[in-house]
Amino acid sequence: MKKKNIIQKDLGTKLLRSLSVYGLALIVAFGLISIIIALLGFSVPEALKTLVTTSFKSAFGFQETIKKTIPLIFTTYAFTIPFMIKFFNIGAWGQMLFGGTVVAAVGLLIGNFGLPSFIMIPLLVIVGILAGGLWGWFAGFLKAKYDINPIISTIMLNFVAVLFVNFIATSPTFKDPLEGHPITRPLPSSATLGFFHGIPYSIIFAILAIIFVYILLKKAKLGYEITSVGYNLHSSQTYGINFQRTIMLTFLLGGALAGLGGALEVMNIHGKLIEGFAKTSGAQYGVFGILTSLVVAGSPTGVPIAAFFMAVLLVGADALQRTMQIPVEMVFLSQALIVLLIVIMRKKFEPNGGK
Repeated sequence: MKKKNIIQKDLGTKLLRSLSVYGLALIVAFGLISIIIALLGFSVPEALKTLVTTSFKSAFGFQETIKKTIPLIFTTYAFTIPFMIKFFNIGAWGQMLFGGTVVAAVGLLIGNFGLPSFIMIPLLVIVGILAGGLWGWFAGFLKAKYDINPIISTIMLNFVAVLFVNFIATSPTFKDPLEGHPITRPLPSSATLGFFHGIPYSIIFAILAIIFVYILLKKAKLGYEITSVGYNLHSSQTYGINFQRTIMLTFLLGGALAGLGGALEVMNIHGKLIEGFAKTSGAQYGVFGILTSLVVAGSPTGVPIAAFFMAVLLVGADALQRTMQIPVEMVFLSQALIVLLIVIMRKKFEPNGGK
């Protein structure tokens, strides 16, 4: 009983320390942003109120927050899983683009077959997972077999994915002849997901992804291997863990989740392939996924909460720009400051950097 009380006390102390780090980082970051807003001549109280409360003041604000949270969860996991073995997957954006683009092409090609929704939707979801997984696995393969830095390969693959989006969206086979922007024809209704009171049904897949990642990393053998490699590569290899296989699987999993996020954006939010579908507020979901992962120090269990917090800021940023003409870049700056301060304070105040 005494040992149990000691463990509970240690957990409580660690939680209190972590909350203090996050709280202090938020206070400092918002303080600095408030100074900049005041120097620009805007009302600081009104700006902060708009930034923080827009997501909760109306049903529309909350719905928009959920719409942004869902793809953020997928791109954050895409970075977090390889990050657990000390590698950077900068390609979540490209993996999201590739997954969504392949889904749009396949959906339009087989749309004339008249397949029902219970076949089309699972089929396209699997296609998105496989496409994104392939795009991520390729970077892991290049590292495992040829020691090519994944930062380089994933960034290069991002550019290929961008060009692939344009190729499909402007191809005579798929493009919408009435649009000037690169946009495909709408997917058949049997290939699209709907909404429940403004909330996209893709949230179901996000919840399933959260459960899947938790079980995989906490209960499965592969999760143990990923954790072991992340803690000590040489020791894990000594005990028989195949590092090359592990790195390829982590990038495969990360890419698969990002590809699923792209597929759901095409199938649920847009109903067609649109150039720029993997961006929000003018910036890539992949970049926001990296920031979100760094907020929780690469901890998969904290991803959903951090993703929702980032989405709240993004919705607030759109409202600031729309109602007060404050540039959205101000919120990007605040997010960068929050991440930077959390990382610095975690390193300074928490044992082992918060791990």
